[in-house]
Amino acid sequence: MVAYRRLLVVLAPLLLTFSLLADTAVVRHNALLHKGPKSSTPSLAKLEPPQEVEVLDPTPKDGFLNVETEDGTQGWVFAKFLHAEPPAEELLPEAAAASGKPETAVSESWDKPKPVSGNFKVDGKTCGPDGSGDKRDKGTNVRKDRTDLPTSYHLITWKALATVPTLKGAPKSRENFDADQLAAIAKFEGAAVQAVGYIVAIKPQKGNSESCNCAMTSDAATDWHIALVEHPGDAEASSVVVEPTPRIKKNHPNWTKKNLEPWLNEDIPVRISGWLLFDPQHTNHLKKYRSTLWEIHPITLIEVWDADTNAWVNADKLPLPEKAAE
Repeated sequence: MVAYRRLLVVLAPLLLTFSLLADTAVVRHNALLHKGPKSSTPSLAKLEPPQEVEVLDPTPKDGFLNVETEDGTQGWVFAKFLHAEPPAEELLPEAAAASGKPETAVSESWDKPKPVSGNFKVDGKTCGPDGSGDKRDKGTNVRKDRTDLPTSYHLITWKALATVPTLKGAPKSRENFDADQLAAIAKFEGAAVQAVGYIVAIKPQKGNSESCNCAMTSDAATDWHIALVEHPGDAEASSVVVEPTPRIKKNHPNWTKKNLEPWLNEDIPVRISGWLLFDPQHTNHLKKYRSTLWEIHPITLIEVWDADTNAWVNADKLPLPEKAAE
């Protein structure tokens, strides 16, 4: 089973030799089923995770596999968007075990230190500790803009992160929360947590104006939205959003989308650490880009699993030499 797992984790391009693994595959990313083995050929259908397809020929052609859907439609799909479905007990690789035994729920008793922030200077402008702009949510912004670093983290399961009790029908600004709503999120918000998962989307918010960033829109002045899921191939709609912020990113020049792409839509996990935050501003993203309004935000530590050394690597050390050479 160790060899099987390592095959899944290490040989991402060679995963596509499905004759070694299974006659069926699972769609791991939104993809188009094409008439031929080229993206320029007509599309026959849209495939979405976790849809299953039958692999008609295990040998890729120009990076595409010949497959058949459950309704009998045959066509070609970009092979990287498929993976063989491992046994249930293998869904969590040895990387998770290497993290230690995680807590299965966020405890109300965990320390929640008061956020520490200050002025942030970028692009010749200064942004205050709680942001600014036409629409302000100071209570949320001061938490998004915090720059203090945890001295330790509570390791939790991905499911514990995704199921922190939430507020239904809450206003988009906590300035309008009532006392009961504020008390409900205060039970959990501000805990320093750490969780293992898989990246299915990395979305730098360059060009997107947010009050926490004083409506500035450059890459250096904006957040990223990273979608973290429980299992490889899970849909983005099931994800928890975790966010690097400009005030933290400036100290981590190796946190780049390019450096993290070897772990994007792959069977290789990452470990995300930071502050637990309830963000009421993205209700329109629920069931589409996320499953909960709880986030790890800001991220204070990113680690990636290196299958060659069977160890976690701080993302500050990316790119890994072998990944850079690929």
